[in-house]
Amino acid sequence: MFCTLNTHKVDMEKLLGGQIGLEDFIFAHTKGQRKEVEVFKSEEALGLTITDNGAGYAFIKVTLLGGTRYY
Repeated sequence: MFCTLNTHKVDMEKLLGGQIGLEDFIFAHTKGQRKEVEVFKSEEALGLTITDNGAGYAFIKVTLLGGTRYY
């Protein structure tokens, strides 16, 4: 799974990085059948561990238990 910032398109120049503002939209891209989900953020942190591949592209490494919830 990886996320793009402020675009629903798979754009490697818009990958989620360390700078997320209050007005930003995060789009998650996963392998498998397409589906739409809502993410409800009720805590200060999203509960995601974001890292990079060494070439400057960020991706989600871990989703923490009790962190991000889908409805």
